[in-house]
Amino acid sequence: MDSRLYRVAKSGNVFVLRQLLHENPRLLTKLTPQGNTPLHIAVQFGHKGVVVEIYKRCGSLLTRLNSSGDSPLHVAARCGHLSIVDFLVREVLSAERISAESGKTGKFDMLRQGNKVNNTALHEAVRNGNRSVVQLLLRVDPKLACFENYAGESPLFVAAREGKKDILNQILISAPSSAHGGSEGQTALHAAVIERH
Repeated sequence: MDSRLYRVAKSGNVFVLRQLLHENPRLLTKLTPQGNTPLHIAVQFGHKGVVVEIYKRCGSLLTRLNSSGDSPLHVAARCGHLSIVDFLVREVLSAERISAESGKTGKFDMLRQGNKVNNTALHEAVRNGNRSVVQLLLRVDPKLACFENYAGESPLFVAAREGKKDILNQILISAPSSAHGGSEGQTALHAAVIERH
């Protein structure tokens, strides 16, 4: 990735971003060594204006995965940037609707996508204690609470293991039939007892 574009995505200066992309729009296709797109970088640093500008110019970056298999939504959920998660979810669902009309994908597939360890955006939000992001994701798609990662960990299990009572309660209220499994055949209740929560 061009170092100037990286600095702009990191700093959040939309004016400079527009100038840079006016000079060379192809800069948006360049990646960091970790496979992050400019959208990943802007999302990571929480600059919604830059996120919106990059997305407007290159909407396909929404679905690009980095070397860890993270989409920009995974990164936003992990970092807890609620307004960016909200924007990305709206765009994902809009893209889903368009794709579903052409018969290419099912509703919510992009939202439920796992990374290389099969963590969804909900797993990332739970693990990092981003309660408002958890609430938003579950309001949009309560079935997100039914997915386990490759270690067999459900979002409910992660919340129980980490002692995140508010998030655990949010999952139980929003998705009463959520998955409760965890690693090594344990359940969320096992995790809470073992960790003395």
